[in-house]
Amino acid sequence: MNIRKLLIVFVLLSLFSLSRASTTCEVNDCKITITIKIAFAGADDAYIQNAKNEIENVWNGPNGRTYGDCNCPVSFKVETTKTADCVNNPPAGYHCITVTDYNNNPPRNQTNWTGAQFYLGYMYGIATGNGGNSQKGWWSNIMSRPVDPNKPDDEHYKDFAHEAGHMIGLEDCDGGLMCQTSGPNSNPTQANIDEAVNEICGATACPDRCCCGNGVIDRNKNEQCDPMVGGCRSFEYCCPVCCHCYRKVCFPENGEYADQENCQANCGPDAKCCYNYKTGCWDCVTFTIVEEPKYVSSKIQGITEDDHTRQDEIQKIRNFYTEGLRIVPTLREFLTNERINIIITGGNTYHLLIDKGELYEVDAGAVADPTVKVTTDIGVVNAIHSRELSPVTAVKEKRITTEGVGFLNGIKFWLIGVVIDNFVSSERIPEGRVVEEETTIVEVPTGRAIPKELDVPASGGEFPEGKIHENVLKVDTYYELDFNFSGVGVYGR
Repeated sequence: MNIRKLLIVFVLLSLFSLSRASTTCEVNDCKITITIKIAFAGADDAYIQNAKNEIENVWNGPNGRTYGDCNCPVSFKVETTKTADCVNNPPAGYHCITVTDYNNNPPRNQTNWTGAQFYLGYMYGIATGNGGNSQKGWWSNIMSRPVDPNKPDDEHYKDFAHEAGHMIGLEDCDGGLMCQTSGPNSNPTQANIDEAVNEICGATACPDRCCCGNGVIDRNKNEQCDPMVGGCRSFEYCCPVCCHCYRKVCFPENGEYADQENCQANCGPDAKCCYNYKTGCWDCVTFTIVEEPKYVSSKIQGITEDDHTRQDEIQKIRNFYTEGLRIVPTLREFLTNERINIIITGGNTYHLLIDKGELYEVDAGAVADPTVKVTTDIGVVNAIHSRELSPVTAVKEKRITTEGVGFLNGIKFWLIGVVIDNFVSSERIPEGRVVEEETTIVEVPTGRAIPKELDVPASGGEFPEGKIHENVLKVDTYYELDFNFSGVGVYGR
């Protein structure tokens, strides 16, 4: 097996999975929240709190941040936890940072010292030299130190905030903070904010409807009015959630009322009066609670033979997935929020819903907006269920075919297919057999003094002068494919 090629493929696959769990986006009522989850190994509570405070203060700014033509508010939040080991057992769903003392064990691009490049801290990919360090991030205890050592209460370098920029998809010298960590130009630029939202939330995180209520009639956003400045004729009303003009026409015979008091008086205590923005009237909405279920005997259907067959196949489809993970457990790391349609040629279609590699729903029928389509036949499903056939063998023999839906998913599942075809054995691992990984341990001599030239640079920012991310294999670009939009109704109190 060519280990080097396998590692390269796994690194490429990481582009699609690391950020989705570690940096997330939530869009709610035109408000955008980006959450960065960071685990620390070797850091005390004070260090972790300082990192969290700096990242949130710098990225949120003194006056808040906005995004898009409609200036949707953007906020950044950091969630932290502690862990014992970022190298061999990093916690799932977190950017994992190892923190060491700069004078005794400085961050470097390899585990040994001879020929190593030393850093104050870095994220992803630098540690690829001799020694094979595999940490997600390696920071030192002097990150974000004072710019002037003689004035500890004055300006500090913004190293923590800079590294957080990598966690949300930005690269070195993307402008502002990503180029400088101190001085007047060391804050995030609007371009930094825009790129972060585009990477994590998607370009449609701030839709045109979010301009409604900004005090301007945005004709290019299909607005007819704005509730702050008007714009409708005297007999019309401006809807505050869509900025369209509607006539104020109320018909009592239709259960509509011109004011809330009249509505509530006529509707009674069991009803709720809601304002109808489209008509400018108050509508009576009655809520009915059914205490006892009502059954119509003619509508009750018995369990058919098809139902039994379908339930049996659902169990086999569930095992279809779990058997694959049993043989190729590393596959779990690359399956994030998947919506999988399994098409059985000449038979039924089923779907699997997966969150961070965990299967939480299996049912009949296709799911909307799948991330991947899998095609096979019932003979393969039955053979895998009885362990007469390995899923790996079925994939290699093209008895199972996968097709990622969309450009990114297409590349992702193509790469997974490459790994299975070239690097995974077709033989099924017998029960009880443990596959051990070969590990090379390189010891760092204790008590070894750091050469004089490795002292803290006098004018350095994040890294020593002239050594900013040399020969870095970047794997901190993020793709967020799941968008969360809140709907807007026409009623309000």
